[in-house]
Amino acid sequence: MAAHDPWLEDILDLKRTPRTGWFRAGVERPESVADHSFAVGLLAWRRARAEGLDAGKALLMGLLHDFHEARLGDIPSPVKRRMDAEGLAEVEAEIIGEQWADWAPEIVDLLKELTAGESPEARLVLAIDGEELRHQARRYLADGRAAAADFLPEDER
Repeated sequence: MAAHDPWLEDILDLKRTPRTGWFRAGVERPESVADHSFAVGLLAWRRARAEGLDAGKALLMGLLHDFHEARLGDIPSPVKRRMDAEGLAEVEAEIIGEQWADWAPEIVDLLKELTAGESPEARLVLAIDGEELRHQARRYLADGRAAAADFLPEDER
């Protein structure tokens, strides 16, 4: 039996961590955080290539933007808006440090850059994160989940 690997456990946990906001829309088995991150990563990679940005950097940012949720869980936006943003950011940074600092500190820096929107790639990934949410909302809406419209801009409801 292989030694316990917390990082591998995080990967496996992301596969079964649901995007909890979709429960509000009546989706019984919503996409996982891993599903969402995979989509964000690939969409960011494609757009970054088209725009002449560092596609590899955008891909990695997209794949890892919610990696900390393996330990924190997915906190739906309405709940996040009621939380202390600074306190939540500190907890997320602590988890990111636990996941990466000992063996891949460059990832800690990459995720700080992403959170701060400090580069064109970071801003692109942040935009794609929201776009992917809206694309998924449209699909759930088309599947008859009327409450998914709450995740769309007013002009699309």
